[in-house]
Order: sequence, then C-alpha cells, then structure tokens
Amino acid sequence: MQSVITDLSGFMEFNEKESLAFKNILKPKTIKKNEHLLVEGDFCNFGFFVEEGCIRCYYSVDGTESTVNFFFENEWYSDFESFLYEKPSMMNIEALEDCRFYLAYKNDFDKLVSEYPVFNNFLRIMMQRTIQGLTGRNKFMSLLSHEDRYLRFIKNYPKVVERVSLKYIASYLGVKPESLSRIRTRLTLNNKS
Repeated sequence: MQSVITDLSGFMEFNEKESLAFKNILKPKTIKKNEHLLVEGDFCNFGFFVEEGCIRCYYSVDGTESTVNFFFENEWYSDFESFLYEKPSMMNIEALEDCRFYLAYKNDFDKLVSEYPVFNNFLRIMMQRTIQGLTGRNKFMSLLSHEDRYLRFIKNYPKVVERVSLKYIASYLGVKPESLSRIRTRLTLNNKS
C-alpha cells in the first residue's frame, strides 16, 4: 500500500492524518489474466491504482473491440463518466496479466473529500490527466498515418510493446492485426537495408 501513498505524494501534498485517512478507504483486489474489473453496463463506482499487472480499457461495438488505453503499475484510472454521473459504463476493463489493485469506492471517496478537502485536488488531477490523454490520443489518431502511429507508439510506450499482445496494440492504433504485421515487416526490412 505504500506504493499508493508514494505515488500520490508525487502530485499532492497531505499530512500524516490525511495519508492514513486515504489508506483507510483503499480496498485491495486481485484478478487473474483475462478477467474483467469492469464490464460494459455495470456502474464504475470506484477508481483504482494498479499495484501490479497490466490492464486494457476497451469498447465493444457489434463484436469489434476498440482498445482505448493500457495501464500498468503505479497508474490510476476510473471510467469518470460512470463514476461521476452514476451512469452505466460503456467501457470494459480487462486484466492482460494477473493484477493487484487498490480500489477507492465512490461513497468512501466522497466521505473522505468532505472530511479532508485536500483530496478534491486528487480528483481534479486525475480528470486533467484523463483529458490530456484523450486529447493527445485524438491528435495522434487524426494526424498520423498508421505507420507513424506505430512508430510514435513504440517510441513513447516501449513497455506496452513488451507486455501486450499485438492484436491489442493494433486495436489501440485503429488498424487490423494483419496491417500492423505488414507495417512491422516493412519497418524491419527498411532497417536492414
């Protein structure tokens, strides 16, 4: 649990009493590879910290999955639309490896914020990070060719390439797995010549 507080202290200031109060709302959870932490249609009434493992967030439309993002150790996430507005989620969150999390449930978090207003900053910072990530991804998807998306992706997210199946990377990049294989082959051949 110390990894949660260490990460939190990297972008917030809080005292020992506030730290203890935050620790007290965290609930440990483990899931196995291929299990889901959230399924479309459920309410996302929690935010979570990945202590160990890798997850992917994706939408499924007419049987086609579209990966939105990947999260690894020491990262926070929630489906904020579902979390804030208490709407059924349209997202799925799947473990790509065996995972350990710390969950902060909305009711507990709301009580924490009412007692310790410093944690309003936590929610604001998480939402800013989410908006920044979405804005960057939209630019990335709109302005770059498939090959340039892949090149930028492997440069900026090398651990994803090491730990995530190519079919999920293809889904994230908005290309078919066969197209990604051709891009990778072409880049390999160009590097050899």
